[in-house]
Amino acid sequence: MNGYFDTEDQLSRYLLDRAADYASTAHAEKKSINTRTEAEARRERIRETFLSAIGGLPARSTDRSADTIGHIEREGFSIEHLVFESRPNFHVTANCYVPDDDGPHPGILFLCGHLESPKSDPLNQQACAELALNGFVVLILDPLCQGERTQYRDPDSGEAIVSGGGGTFPHIYAGQKCSIAGWNLARYMIADAQRALDVLEQRSDVDDGRLGVTGTSGGGTQTLYLGLVDDRIDVAAPCCAVSERYEQFKTGNRTHAEQAITGSVAHGIDYDDYLAALAPRPVCVGAAASDRYFPIEGVYETVNRVQDIYGFYDAEDRVDLVVGQTTHCAVYDLRDGVFEFLCNHLSDDTYEPQADIPVLDQPEIRCTPDGSVRSAYPDERTIDDLIRADIADAYPTAGTDVDGDGEDVDQLRQELVNRFDLRRSDCDLQPRFVKRTIKNDLDVEYVWFKTEHEPDIVVTGVLVTDPSADSESPTVVLYDQGTSTLPERTEDVTALASKHGTVFVFDPRDVGAVRHRIIPVPNWADDYGGFYGTECKLANDALLLGDSLLAMRVFDTLRAVEFLRSETNSEDVSFVGEGIGAYHALYAAGVAQNVDHVTLRDLEMSFYDLVTSREIPYHPGLTVFDIVDGCDLPDVLVALTERGVDVSHK
Repeated sequence: MNGYFDTEDQLSRYLLDRAADYASTAHAEKKSINTRTEAEARRERIRETFLSAIGGLPARSTDRSADTIGHIEREGFSIEHLVFESRPNFHVTANCYVPDDDGPHPGILFLCGHLESPKSDPLNQQACAELALNGFVVLILDPLCQGERTQYRDPDSGEAIVSGGGGTFPHIYAGQKCSIAGWNLARYMIADAQRALDVLEQRSDVDDGRLGVTGTSGGGTQTLYLGLVDDRIDVAAPCCAVSERYEQFKTGNRTHAEQAITGSVAHGIDYDDYLAALAPRPVCVGAAASDRYFPIEGVYETVNRVQDIYGFYDAEDRVDLVVGQTTHCAVYDLRDGVFEFLCNHLSDDTYEPQADIPVLDQPEIRCTPDGSVRSAYPDERTIDDLIRADIADAYPTAGTDVDGDGEDVDQLRQELVNRFDLRRSDCDLQPRFVKRTIKNDLDVEYVWFKTEHEPDIVVTGVLVTDPSADSESPTVVLYDQGTSTLPERTEDVTALASKHGTVFVFDPRDVGAVRHRIIPVPNWADDYGGFYGTECKLANDALLLGDSLLAMRVFDTLRAVEFLRSETNSEDVSFVGEGIGAYHALYAAGVAQNVDHVTLRDLEMSFYDLVTSREIPYHPGLTVFDIVDGCDLPDVLVALTERGVDVSHK
């Protein structure tokens, strides 16, 4: 910004400042809780808010059975190969580790984190085996998009279409669709876990009054969610999955799709709320002192707050913390403390560590012939199929032709204002003109101004005026990459200035001259706009705050309209949008008054199509919550037509 303002990390600072405000409010509210009644009232509110944010849970199947595909005898235990359906024609692959004696035994649901082949992972195998040798029946399952449940493969070649990050990338891909639809990928993962709990609970060798759940990283997150929504859990041990949201914001780390529960930070929901929901049932937090994803400071703060809640039940001794002197790790790496805790609270026996447990090769662990439920079951549905079906149930008219009438125009404008929070606090624009010049007989001015203050958001643009032109209406131009494409867009800008008199080539936040620096965590996901890249991280952080990059950029675009009108003294305004910029242009036009013309270039598809189509491009800037119902592109286009706005597609 030519030395005026450092914008390279302004958006992450902005999000951090907002998160700090929410954290302060939440901490004050939690400190005001003085009784068990108040704690339980908060627990119910958190549960209801969480379930609403994830779109509720799918209807539970009445079929609690599982098919036993194979069986392997080991020394002191056996491994069963199981397959069951969590939804019709949606199969879950699992291994069940069973002690040799008859039982009944306590049961453990073992939920896996982000690994390409989680059931066959050596450390997961050793953990399950050691628990079995200590008298537990342990059910470990492949999470959605991982192991034998990969989703995005070419049906002919078998090659992966979307893969990587131990399932992280396909989770992001499917997670964006869920968000657009108005829910979260977590609802499907919780449904899998609950169905697995059904399988474990109904076994004759399992005592259904002694059920525990554990897992690390993503599996620890699933453990937290299951403990919040399912009262059958008697003991929970989430590992490398607990800290404080604000501490995580400060590190700059990414958030997984299933962790980015829309509005959870804004509603004050933090890890201690998930854990406190279990009170007074025993809970053990496993943590790594040098975990890059879950800062240890936040772990201690969280456990302290949870113990305060358990104090209302005189059950502080039921909260335990196991810290390993290591980095982000497997459950097995924390086994001495975690397994001892599970034995103390679920078993009649003392924990006995096991040494040198041999592991099996991946093919021996498989539950399907080729390691794929999609090839094993001809009618197998994918996560995309489930999302499409759920969209059809939730919004029967979505994706159909939109009929407009005059009464809908103001209603749509108001709906966009509400959903995008376009009443957010603004500030005086106070534009700074940092350079003025003449190019090709055009007046060119470089400008920046703030659209929000405390926290600040700085935006930039180039104002181009053709003094010889009869102004049709000044125009906000939103290129896909903003002003960074200007050197090669001279001809286009000249033509637009000749037609409209004045054009403002604009950079909303995190675009063009105000694009964020690359956040280099982790090093295997360095594509700025790709899966798990910088913009993905910013988009998920925005969701946690109940916001979106799309909404923020539409707000900025409306402030650009204010600027353009103040500079030209014109009431009418037009828009030109290209690529992702076309979405910003269209939605800003849907809210702005006195719009003359909207030109949309390379507007790829509606949000309904983004949700229901299988192979679509991934654009993190389009990660927005609940926009299909009544606020999709066709709705806005019809409203503009009703208003007499000239709209052209190119």
